[in-house]
Amino acid sequence: MTLGARTGAKKTIDNWYIPKLELMQSITASTRKVGALIQWSADATEHAHVSEIKEPARQTNNNDYDPQICRHLDRQDKLRRFGIATTLKCGVLDPDPEELPMDEGDDEDIAELEEVSTDQRTALLEGLNRTRVNTNYFIKAKEAATVPRGPSAHPPRTFTTGNTAIHLNYSPTRTGMKIDDVADEFNIPDLRDAISNFLRLDARNRDVIHGVGISRRSLIDRPSTLPFDRVQVWHTVRLQEVSFHDPCVILPAQTLHASPPCPGWPKGQRDAVLINVDREYEWPQSGLRGHAVCEVQLIIRPMARRGSCITWQDQYLCYVHSLKVGAVHPAAGMHLLKRAKHGDGTPVGNIVPLKQMRAFISIIPELGAAADTRLTKETSAHYSSSFFLNKYFNKQLYYALYHASQRIDT
Repeated sequence: MTLGARTGAKKTIDNWYIPKLELMQSITASTRKVGALIQWSADATEHAHVSEIKEPARQTNNNDYDPQICRHLDRQDKLRRFGIATTLKCGVLDPDPEELPMDEGDDEDIAELEEVSTDQRTALLEGLNRTRVNTNYFIKAKEAATVPRGPSAHPPRTFTTGNTAIHLNYSPTRTGMKIDDVADEFNIPDLRDAISNFLRLDARNRDVIHGVGISRRSLIDRPSTLPFDRVQVWHTVRLQEVSFHDPCVILPAQTLHASPPCPGWPKGQRDAVLINVDREYEWPQSGLRGHAVCEVQLIIRPMARRGSCITWQDQYLCYVHSLKVGAVHPAAGMHLLKRAKHGDGTPVGNIVPLKQMRAFISIIPELGAAADTRLTKETSAHYSSSFFLNKYFNKQLYYALYHASQRIDT
């Protein structure tokens, strides 16, 4: 070590620590205790690993995955072939439409039940592949108008207007509610004035297209008197459109909510909708021209007093808050929406017929520089006054707005 003769692979070793010499000090003690040197032989450990680990593991299915996958697929194919054979043997026949029940349900899920096929060529495929079929409300509306079966609601719960089909549940969510109770529950203090203003305009012209975002003069000395006291109330309505590129293609229906405050939604659940305000323009080809974006607050149908005649047009109505459509945001590429308000800061609300609805609209609250602690998933729409019109919500909305903007640019 003094001469530097003990060197390693890279440098001179200046100590006398040799691992093997250190290990030799435990040989005598290990021999006395176990009879073998564990450090010098792994036979005992290896034998234990074989008997305790390897052999039990080979008996489980946690190995040889490829043969297991092949056997599983083979069995699945046999079951599928067996299903086809038994279906052909039994004979899948097209049921008689006259024998099918025509019950209407209150639950929204009933609106999603599979429709019965009228084509025997596809009956077998429907029997083998149970897939959910979109309910065609256009056909339902046509059948309700041409082939009435049994007692039916009046006005019809399903009807079409333009390129949109509108469907309400057969039974209202609430029925026989007093107008003042509805105004309190839905927090609509000007409900009576809005209905009165609507009836005056509708009485002068039954075919008029009602506008939105129009301020009304409140009659302090002459409180609004209505020809009815009670209404039916719905919390949801379903809208179905035809495809922008192919009117023969029916799109899935969208559920639009207009429900009052409840434990899950402390400020109520209200969705935005596109309202037609000019019959010269038809959605979706027109884009936003001739239409207004509104937030639906209430869906009702007036009920006549017992023993009295109806002096108004029997139809479904909705109370909406208007959202003013602004310019396209340069960064987001979406239209800005702002709530229309009176001078005192209250929202501008109007009554319009339900048949003026055209499409479900997705809106996104525009957040400011400072965070608002009141904003949650359930309350963001209530506390926000500025929104983005989410044109990326679905292809239908995107194509309609895109092609409309191209026509304006050219």
